[in-house]
Amino acid sequence: MNIIMSIVPFLIAKAHANHSKSPTQSQINSMITSERIIDVENILQNTGYGKLLNEVRPSVDLPQFEINLRREFARILHVFRTASDNSTRELLDAFAISIEATNMDHIFQAIIRNNVTEDLEKIIIPVGKFGMSHYRRIMDFNNVDTAVDLIVYPELKIAATKALQSTSDDDERIFLLSSAFSHAAYSKLGRVAPNWVKTEANYLNLETICRAVNLGIDSDNWLIPKIGSVYKLRKTLSNLNSTRDILTYMSTRMSPSRPLINALNSDDMISKLEDEVLQLIYYQRFKNFILYGNRKEAILDYFSIKKAEIEDISRILTSKLLHNDQTAELRRMVYPIYPI
Repeated sequence: MNIIMSIVPFLIAKAHANHSKSPTQSQINSMITSERIIDVENILQNTGYGKLLNEVRPSVDLPQFEINLRREFARILHVFRTASDNSTRELLDAFAISIEATNMDHIFQAIIRNNVTEDLEKIIIPVGKFGMSHYRRIMDFNNVDTAVDLIVYPELKIAATKALQSTSDDDERIFLLSSAFSHAAYSKLGRVAPNWVKTEANYLNLETICRAVNLGIDSDNWLIPKIGSVYKLRKTLSNLNSTRDILTYMSTRMSPSRPLINALNSDDMISKLEDEVLQLIYYQRFKNFILYGNRKEAILDYFSIKKAEIEDISRILTSKLLHNDQTAELRRMVYPIYPI
């Protein structure tokens, strides 16, 4: 029993040790302002990413470097899951399912849009049991109704099947699949880490209702249940006429309200809301990891901000490769401090 109890502090310490090798805010700012991709490489060489640079340099093969970034993330997650006690493994398994939900969302959207390319591999984090070859098998399908049989996690397979049976319209299928994957993944996270996930789940429900109203679809079956003010107000919100009406109504009922206010001032309100929420969530988890790093949930904080970190590194490298510091992806960075 004493051995099991000692595992959690060890994993928390390991998470903090790993994080100490991450790029600092100053290094990230230097990468953003660097003129050349090789300058970014030189900065990364002095961080925990130096080993990956020795395998392949972004200036030589950026797609492969991005694949390696995500493989390394999956490897670290696997190490933590393997070393965990039962309760911690339950947290990390739920987190892995949330990543797999995002993987499936990317792949199934690409299949529906007939847009499966090699670039899709760059954004997959292979947390499943069978590695990247399994994801390639799913990508080889040109029909989502048959591809669904290859989904590994039962929660996600059941959710996707239900979504696909609900409509044959492509736009509706894309929305319902995305919502179904989120519903399944975050419902599980909500059961094992309700306080950790509640803010993100609340905003995800808001995004789902906005998209459902725009499509004229009932969102009730696709919401993350019993978490947050949005779920409690779902009937009222679903009866409003537009995204603007929904965000305006909730702007005085959600805290912090900044994501909603900034979205209301944007031409693409839902996309802006998504970006603002990501920045808020990752900032909160970064702050919690630093200030309250002895909680078991700190392990989830670590992997959450690590995921944001590798996505931001990809954004920076892509902007340097394109010689364009005003790319849309660079403007979507989530790592800079978010003032609440």
